[in-house]
Amino acid sequence: MSLKENISRRVIKAGLRLSFKLPSLLPLPIAALRIGMEQGAQLFPVRKDVHIEQISLGGIRTERLSTAQKTDAASSTVILHFHGGAFMAGSPKTHRAMGAEFAARANAVVYMLDYRLAPEHAYPAALDDGLAAYQALLAQGYAPQHIVFGGDSGGCAHILNLAMALREKGLPLPAALVLISPYIDITLSTGSVTTFKARDPMVTAHALHRGSEGYRGAIPAGDARVSPLFADLHGLPPMLVQAGGEEILLDDALRLLERGRAAGVSVDCRIYEGMWHNFQMFSHYLETADRAIDEISYFVRQYTAEAAPRIHGVARAARGTK
Repeated sequence: MSLKENISRRVIKAGLRLSFKLPSLLPLPIAALRIGMEQGAQLFPVRKDVHIEQISLGGIRTERLSTAQKTDAASSTVILHFHGGAFMAGSPKTHRAMGAEFAARANAVVYMLDYRLAPEHAYPAALDDGLAAYQALLAQGYAPQHIVFGGDSGGCAHILNLAMALREKGLPLPAALVLISPYIDITLSTGSVTTFKARDPMVTAHALHRGSEGYRGAIPAGDARVSPLFADLHGLPPMLVQAGGEEILLDDALRLLERGRAAGVSVDCRIYEGMWHNFQMFSHYLETADRAIDEISYFVRQYTAEAAPRIHGVARAARGTK
């Protein structure tokens, strides 16, 4: 690790503890937490070569990011992304910088969905929004084999639920799934929640629990509908999973690898030592995050290319970066 990278990590971790972790432990109104997340997004520069457009996709407010006007929908690579925020916060704006990186590096059209949030809208509101958006993409002529579902944190629960809903309805599945720091077991009962409680500079179980309580409504936390880690993953598309080695949700990623492998799903799980929840958002400042974004972009291109090979039933875990 370079000296610059080491110093940058230390500075960012200290800043996250003060600006993100500490406020999440306070009894602040959810509206205040949402505003804070929106303001924090200003720290992430957005690429100038990416065009940003506010649209309606299947009746859902959506931000469309692309490097050029895509005229041939059937051959365009698409990422339908569900932002994180513990089910209760976040927006296309908070994830605009990361979405722009995906658009430029994967040469994709990124649709950042402004799905309905908890507690105002409990399960299955976000799932319904995702289904409407995906069907709208298909109606516009986008080919499912050129579409990737992306998600980070709680957004990963949404894309797993959406993929399983499509499977059950007999509708075409996307080419692949990208899951960043997945929050897919809202029971928060895994060992990493306790083991990394102090080391995680960003996320607290208190904040995650607060968001998931509003999201699940009357559904038990261990129900597969709201904790899709426990669902039947059979037949789902290939997955790329990335997580930080010091985040309390590390075990969600590792257990997804195990359960995906057991279900015959191709899962590539990458754990980045010393990193935290959603560290990819800091790609402008950290070499490690920059490489992680490149890895995601390569994965998207690999599985949406017309002649790309489909490798099923293979699971692989790598600790650290390439």
